[in-house]
Amino acid sequence: MVNGERKVRLQDIAEKAGVSRAAVGHILNNSGLDCVRVSEATRKKILKIAEELDYRPNRAAQRLRGMPTRLIGVLLDTVNMAVFSARLAAIEAEAHARSYRLMIGQVHHDADEIKTYLDDFIDHGMDAILCLFDVMQDTRPRLKKVFEKRKNIILHSSPILKTQPCIRVETSYAIKLLVDHLAERGRKRIALQLWSPSDLLMSIRSDAWKTNVKGWGLPVANSLIWTNPEATQKPTSEAVDHCIQNLVLKNKADAIIASNDEWAVRIIQGLHRHGLSVPEDIAVTGYDNLDIADVIEPGLTTIDQCHASYAKEALNLVEESLAGPIPSSKRIRVILPELVVREST
Repeated sequence: MVNGERKVRLQDIAEKAGVSRAAVGHILNNSGLDCVRVSEATRKKILKIAEELDYRPNRAAQRLRGMPTRLIGVLLDTVNMAVFSARLAAIEAEAHARSYRLMIGQVHHDADEIKTYLDDFIDHGMDAILCLFDVMQDTRPRLKKVFEKRKNIILHSSPILKTQPCIRVETSYAIKLLVDHLAERGRKRIALQLWSPSDLLMSIRSDAWKTNVKGWGLPVANSLIWTNPEATQKPTSEAVDHCIQNLVLKNKADAIIASNDEWAVRIIQGLHRHGLSVPEDIAVTGYDNLDIADVIEPGLTTIDQCHASYAKEALNLVEESLAGPIPSSKRIRVILPELVVREST
């Protein structure tokens, strides 16, 4: 209640519409699906009166009655927010289209904070929770305990427990797209820039790079992989210069697959400082297809992670988990990324 105003009830709408409370509940809260029938004219009348009275469902009461609240909790990683924010925007749009609302929290590799958020979301009656953060190897044991006995939680990238639904963008396929594209353009020494030695996705990229470069009969030397000693996703001028010194000036790379678009842009700028041209001397690719990729000169060839497709599958997993246990063969959903070709290659 705000300023002493009484919250509008289903009964208030029923009395004004001249119908039963059960009919109003059926239209506004999806209750009584098996025993209540309402005509289209009555449905429109109820919706119009509900809008006029500014009716809002009582989520707490719905939860006490065991009804869905149509609320979804979302936990985002605080690292690489540009990507996760774009993914969140797509999920919010898809959730809105299916009449769900979101509650959002931010965490980064903190198992205790993740547990606190999960508890809060459950206390607020979330129907399901989307955990959209990359799970580092060192946090998996603790998160396994956090997720035990919790239902309707969808993980990003890889599950913690065998029974957990999971959605991911196929990283190895993205690297294949990039290697194939560069090799087809005649590049002979394709290098890889990684931001961390401990991130699972970086190791997947490394393995995929080796497999696909080898498949083209090109050099697969450790000297053509450079990992940021600062282990940060955001590039510093010193790290970028160190990368160029090692991959280009020392090991003669003629193409660099950067770990994300920001790294790619900084590498292009660093190559220009060294008097090298992109793509004439060195081809550079990014990852994520952020707005900056289409703004920089030359435009950046990169990977689009297809957030709209991701969002649809994420909401599919939410609704399927609410309907009952998901068969093991359908728990993992994989999104194939797309190559966006621009002038940097």
